[in-house]
Amino acid sequence: MDLESHPEILLRSFYERPADRVAPDLLGRILSVRSGPGRVRGRIVEVEAYVGIHDLACHAAKGRTARTATMFGPPGKAYVYLVYGMHHMLNLVVAPEGDPQAVLIRALEPLESESGTPYRGPGVLCRRLGIERADDATDLCGGGKIRVETGMPPPSEEILSTPRIGVDYAKEWKDAPLRFCLRDNRHVSGTRAIRSEPGGHQRLR
Repeated sequence: MDLESHPEILLRSFYERPADRVAPDLLGRILSVRSGPGRVRGRIVEVEAYVGIHDLACHAAKGRTARTATMFGPPGKAYVYLVYGMHHMLNLVVAPEGDPQAVLIRALEPLESESGTPYRGPGVLCRRLGIERADDATDLCGGGKIRVETGMPPPSEEILSTPRIGVDYAKEWKDAPLRFCLRDNRHVSGTRAIRSEPGGHQRLR
Protein backbone atom coordinates (compact mmCIF):
# COMPACT_ATOMS: atom_id res chain seq x y z
CA MET A 1 0.00 0.00 0.00
CA ASP A 2 1.36 3.43 -0.93
CA LEU A 3 1.18 5.91 1.91
CA GLU A 4 1.87 9.09 -0.03
CA SER A 5 -0.86 10.91 1.93
CA HIS A 6 0.47 9.77 5.34
CA PRO A 7 1.09 13.03 7.27
CA GLU A 8 4.32 11.78 8.88
CA ILE A 9 6.06 10.32 5.83
CA LEU A 10 7.93 12.47 3.32
CA LEU A 11 6.16 12.51 -0.04
CA ARG A 12 7.81 11.30 -3.23
CA SER A 13 7.88 14.88 -4.50
CA PHE A 14 10.33 15.69 -1.68
CA TYR A 15 12.89 13.36 -3.30
CA GLU A 16 12.26 14.49 -6.88
CA ARG A 17 14.90 17.25 -6.65
CA PRO A 18 18.70 17.38 -7.14
CA ALA A 19 20.74 15.65 -4.44
CA ASP A 20 22.47 18.86 -3.33
CA ARG A 21 19.03 20.32 -2.57
CA VAL A 22 17.57 17.26 -0.88
CA ALA A 23 20.62 16.47 1.26
CA PRO A 24 20.58 19.53 3.59
CA ASP A 25 16.78 19.30 3.71
CA LEU A 26 17.07 15.77 5.15
CA LEU A 27 18.83 17.03 8.27
CA GLY A 28 16.47 16.91 11.23
CA ARG A 29 14.18 14.41 9.50
CA ILE A 30 13.52 11.05 11.15
CA LEU A 31 14.78 7.78 9.67
CA SER A 32 12.42 5.02 10.79
CA VAL A 33 13.34 1.35 10.31
CA ARG A 34 11.20 -1.65 11.18
CA SER A 35 12.91 -3.88 13.72
CA GLY A 36 11.01 -6.88 15.01
CA PRO A 37 7.50 -5.87 16.12
CA GLY A 38 8.35 -2.17 16.32
CA ARG A 39 10.49 0.53 14.75
CA VAL A 40 13.82 2.15 15.54
CA ARG A 41 13.89 5.88 14.86
CA GLY A 42 16.75 8.35 14.67
CA ARG A 43 17.22 11.99 13.71
CA ILE A 44 19.32 12.45 10.57
CA VAL A 45 22.37 14.60 11.43
CA GLU A 46 24.86 13.91 8.62
CA VAL A 47 24.46 13.17 4.90
CA GLU A 48 26.38 13.31 1.63
CA ALA A 49 25.02 14.22 -1.81
CA TYR A 50 26.02 12.35 -5.00
CA VAL A 51 24.85 14.39 -7.93
CA GLY A 52 24.85 12.15 -11.01
CA ILE A 53 26.93 10.66 -13.79
CA HIS A 54 29.27 13.68 -14.01
CA ASP A 55 30.14 13.36 -10.30
CA LEU A 56 33.27 11.18 -10.22
CA ALA A 57 32.53 10.11 -6.63
CA CYS A 58 29.08 8.82 -7.61
CA HIS A 59 28.52 5.16 -8.53
CA ALA A 60 26.54 6.33 -11.55
CA ALA A 61 29.72 7.80 -13.07
CA LYS A 62 30.54 4.29 -14.31
CA GLY A 63 27.13 3.84 -15.93
CA ARG A 64 24.14 1.68 -15.20
CA THR A 65 24.97 -1.76 -13.79
CA ALA A 66 23.12 -4.42 -11.82
CA ARG A 67 24.49 -2.79 -8.68
CA THR A 68 23.43 0.77 -9.55
CA ALA A 69 20.11 0.08 -11.31
CA THR A 70 18.07 1.43 -8.39
CA MET A 71 19.75 4.83 -8.73
CA PHE A 72 18.42 5.15 -12.28
CA GLY A 73 14.85 4.39 -11.18
CA PRO A 74 12.19 6.57 -9.58
CA PRO A 75 13.01 8.78 -6.58
CA GLY A 76 11.96 7.85 -3.08
CA LYS A 77 13.64 4.43 -3.07
CA ALA A 78 16.45 3.07 -0.91
CA TYR A 79 19.74 2.34 -2.67
CA VAL A 80 21.73 -0.11 -0.53
CA TYR A 81 25.14 -1.45 -1.52
CA LEU A 82 28.01 -3.35 0.09
CA VAL A 83 31.59 -2.04 0.36
CA TYR A 84 34.74 -3.99 1.24
CA GLY A 85 32.56 -7.08 1.35
CA MET A 86 31.37 -6.20 4.85
CA HIS A 87 29.75 -2.75 5.21
CA HIS A 88 26.30 -1.87 3.88
CA MET A 89 25.51 1.74 3.00
CA LEU A 90 22.04 3.33 2.92
CA ASN A 91 21.34 5.93 0.26
CA LEU A 92 18.08 7.63 -0.70
CA VAL A 93 17.43 7.90 -4.44
CA VAL A 94 16.56 11.44 -5.51
CA ALA A 95 16.06 13.52 -8.68
CA PRO A 96 13.67 12.58 -11.53
CA GLU A 97 13.76 9.02 -12.83
CA GLY A 98 16.67 8.43 -15.19
CA ASP A 99 18.89 11.03 -13.48
CA PRO A 100 20.94 8.84 -11.07
CA GLN A 101 21.46 10.88 -7.92
CA ALA A 102 21.39 9.81 -4.29
CA VAL A 103 21.99 10.96 -0.72
CA LEU A 104 24.08 8.81 1.64
CA ILE A 105 22.89 8.71 5.25
CA ARG A 106 26.06 8.97 7.37
CA ALA A 107 24.83 9.44 10.94
CA LEU A 108 21.74 9.50 13.15
CA GLU A 109 21.01 10.91 16.58
CA PRO A 110 19.17 8.15 18.50
CA LEU A 111 15.68 8.99 19.72
CA GLU A 112 15.10 5.93 21.90
CA SER A 113 16.52 6.15 25.42
CA GLU A 114 17.97 2.64 25.21
CA SER A 115 20.00 3.57 22.12
CA GLY A 116 22.75 5.45 23.90
CA THR A 117 25.46 4.59 21.36
CA PRO A 118 25.31 6.89 18.32
CA TYR A 119 24.58 5.56 14.84
CA ARG A 120 27.83 7.22 13.75
CA GLY A 121 29.17 6.24 10.33
CA PRO A 122 27.17 4.73 7.45
CA GLY A 123 28.41 1.16 7.97
CA VAL A 124 27.71 1.17 11.70
CA LEU A 125 24.32 2.73 11.06
CA CYS A 126 23.24 -0.04 8.69
CA ARG A 127 24.59 -2.79 10.91
CA ARG A 128 22.74 -1.53 13.97
CA LEU A 129 19.51 -1.04 12.03
CA GLY A 130 19.70 -4.37 10.20
CA ILE A 131 19.81 -2.76 6.75
CA GLU A 132 21.39 -4.95 4.07
CA ARG A 133 21.55 -5.48 0.32
CA ALA A 134 18.14 -7.21 0.35
CA ASP A 135 16.64 -3.82 1.29
CA ASP A 136 17.79 -2.24 -1.97
CA ALA A 137 14.90 -0.60 -3.87
CA THR A 138 12.66 -0.43 -0.77
CA ASP A 139 9.97 2.21 -1.29
CA LEU A 140 10.55 4.97 1.27
CA CYS A 141 7.10 6.39 0.64
CA GLY A 142 5.18 3.24 1.46
CA GLY A 143 4.65 1.12 4.54
CA GLY A 144 7.83 -0.93 4.17
CA LYS A 145 10.84 -1.51 6.37
CA ILE A 146 12.49 1.88 5.75
CA ARG A 147 10.83 5.27 5.67
CA VAL A 148 11.65 8.91 6.41
CA GLU A 149 9.32 10.98 8.56
CA THR A 150 8.95 14.76 8.48
CA GLY A 151 10.70 15.48 11.78
CA MET A 152 11.81 19.03 12.50
CA PRO A 153 14.35 20.61 10.10
CA PRO A 154 16.93 22.84 11.82
CA PRO A 155 17.46 26.54 11.06
CA SER A 156 19.90 27.13 8.23
CA GLU A 157 22.58 28.56 10.54
CA GLU A 158 22.93 25.12 12.19
CA ILE A 159 23.86 23.43 8.89
CA LEU A 160 27.46 23.05 7.75
CA SER A 161 28.72 21.88 4.35
CA THR A 162 32.15 20.27 3.87
CA PRO A 163 33.90 17.98 1.36
CA ARG A 164 32.70 14.39 1.39
CA ILE A 165 34.64 11.73 3.27
CA GLY A 166 36.71 9.01 1.60
CA VAL A 167 36.44 10.23 -2.01
CA ASP A 168 40.03 11.30 -2.68
CA TYR A 169 39.94 9.25 -5.90
CA ALA A 170 37.30 11.57 -7.40
CA LYS A 171 39.76 14.13 -8.87
CA GLU A 172 38.23 17.61 -8.93
CA TRP A 173 35.11 16.28 -7.20
CA LYS A 174 36.93 15.26 -4.01
CA ASP A 175 36.68 18.80 -2.64
CA ALA A 176 33.07 19.48 -3.65
CA PRO A 177 31.24 20.69 -0.49
CA LEU A 178 28.52 18.04 -0.70
CA ARG A 179 28.60 16.68 2.85
CA PHE A 180 26.04 18.33 5.14
CA CYS A 181 25.83 17.99 8.90
CA LEU A 182 24.49 19.70 12.00
CA ARG A 183 26.87 22.16 13.64
CA ASP A 184 28.32 20.95 16.97
CA ASN A 185 26.21 17.77 16.99
CA ARG A 186 28.16 15.05 18.85
CA HIS A 187 26.61 12.27 16.76
CA VAL A 188 28.21 13.45 13.49
CA SER A 189 30.79 10.95 12.22
CA GLY A 190 33.37 13.01 10.34
CA THR A 191 35.60 15.98 11.13
CA ARG A 192 36.41 17.48 7.72
CA ALA A 193 37.12 21.21 7.57
CA ILE A 194 34.14 23.54 7.25
CA ARG A 195 33.69 24.88 3.74
CA SER A 196 30.76 27.24 4.31
CA GLU A 197 29.84 30.13 6.55
CA PRO A 198 26.98 29.69 9.04
CA GLY A 199 23.66 29.90 7.25
CA GLY A 200 25.12 29.30 3.80
CA HIS A 201 25.40 26.21 1.62
CA GLN A 202 28.14 26.00 -0.99
CA ARG A 203 27.01 23.89 -3.92
CA LEU A 204 28.94 22.81 -6.98
CA ARG A 205 27.26 24.26 -10.04
